[in-house]
Amino acid sequence: MRTDLDDHSRLNNARSTPAARLIAGALTPANVVLALMAYLAVKYTASLLAAAAWWLAALVLVVGVPYLILFRALRNGSADDRQVVRRSQRPALMASAAGAVTFALVVLYLAGAPRPLVWLILAMICGLVAMGLTTMVWKASMHMAVAAGVIAVLAIEVLRAGIAAALLLPVLGWARWRDGRHSVMQLAGGAVIGATVAGVVYGFLR
Repeated sequence: MRTDLDDHSRLNNARSTPAARLIAGALTPANVVLALMAYLAVKYTASLLAAAAWWLAALVLVVGVPYLILFRALRNGSADDRQVVRRSQRPALMASAAGAVTFALVVLYLAGAPRPLVWLILAMICGLVAMGLTTMVWKASMHMAVAAGVIAVLAIEVLRAGIAAALLLPVLGWARWRDGRHSVMQLAGGAVIGATVAGVVYGFLR
């Protein structure tokens, strides 16, 4: 497909830097989601021990299982690389991830997890669905979608913290662009989708 060829061409011609790789590695979707989950778990539970237990459960169910799905796709050839550069390979993986996160949502809800943590996971599912539908016709940045969604939720919780964290978005965007992973439009599109979906869903439930 033409889009896949353009994405690979941009990646092959990119001139990455150690700083760009460091920033992109530090601000992966898993890292930023887990950081927000840790904050919500601590804020909305009575003890650090309980918060740690909920955070670990979320780590396994919400982050661990989708990564296992990705690694399985890498082994069987349905994904070429961890970044899933080919847009055509993304919808199936996003659908599988959404299913895994939905299962996590049900388990954590029934187990009595802090409701803001559950709401965050629901916002993640809606974000995955939105990104999956978008990916059917156009590629947007998942890194930016997740980061912007996390920042939107953080802003709802603590406005000043969300505003401060938003300063990281252009830094992450630069790193992904410098690595050749996305065009500027793909980065902006991901940010808009992530912030809008997470902000609306989490803000409504809260």
